[in-house]
Amino acid sequence: MWYTKHVESSKVGVIDCVSAGFLAVYRKPAILVVPILIDLLLWTMPGISPQPIINTLADSLSSMESRIESPSINQDPQLATPLPPPEAFAIEDLSILGTANLAGILGTQAQSYLAFPSPGRTGQRTIEVTSWQGLVLSLLLFILGGVVIGTIYLDMLAQYVKTGAPWPIREGQVLKLAIRLLGYMAVVTAIYSTIAATCMILILVASSLLPIIVLIGLTAAFISLVYLFVGEAALFMDDLQPMQALKRSFLFARANMLSLVGLVILIAVISLGLQITLGRIATHPLGLPPAILLNACVMTALTFAVMNYYWYHTKGEVSR
Repeated sequence: MWYTKHVESSKVGVIDCVSAGFLAVYRKPAILVVPILIDLLLWTMPGISPQPIINTLADSLSSMESRIESPSINQDPQLATPLPPPEAFAIEDLSILGTANLAGILGTQAQSYLAFPSPGRTGQRTIEVTSWQGLVLSLLLFILGGVVIGTIYLDMLAQYVKTGAPWPIREGQVLKLAIRLLGYMAVVTAIYSTIAATCMILILVASSLLPIIVLIGLTAAFISLVYLFVGEAALFMDDLQPMQALKRSFLFARANMLSLVGLVILIAVISLGLQITLGRIATHPLGLPPAILLNACVMTALTFAVMNYYWYHTKGEVSR
């Protein structure tokens, strides 16, 4: 395979894998087709906005907060001790969600630039979702569509890592792989939701310990990120069930903790720097097309790097 010329050891380093990712994009730019096509679709189609529902939620929370803070009619205003507004949640933060384009969920698994929670391009025509039924239907449609698109994208990269050729995608396997990816996403969402819910309960019970609780929550989220980091790679590279991929990811993290943490931090730094740079490029009138292309190149290279890292560290050990 082409990458064996560049890496002699099966235990390649983090930098080797990231370099291989950018080299893969250079040698086979066709692997960029999925994120670029999704971005072009999100660019041209109308945005789907939940703004009316978010506004209704924000108004309800504001009125509830006002009732809590205002003293009752029979209560001496001087003796009243209004409760402070919740520090862990701001209504303004909720309102920001109203600017997101729900159609961007289609690109979340394919690393597209206009993926959720991006508001989309400036001046884009918007269709507003005004009912909860419409919101649920939209989310269901876009999540399922995003899973199918992500399956095609991730399986293409997995085949490229293993065989040196991204095409053809395994015939007749897309539906099976999409169901597995959906199941894995549900498990990961449940893990992070549990962390978030636990932190919220602790904040309500002991609000004075807010900084400590937030620190604990962020630490738990980062540890979960490290242990789950190669889960999708295992799902597609080794053709595993969701829970098998989760277990494989945990075992892999325990065996390669230091280098894996290095990979996580490196990818986070590159991704953060990329988004800052793309944000400045996209503000230019003609900046969106190059931002889409640059995002597809870098994010695809990093996704490939994670799969390449997993493959080289498990090849001949757990692959059967």
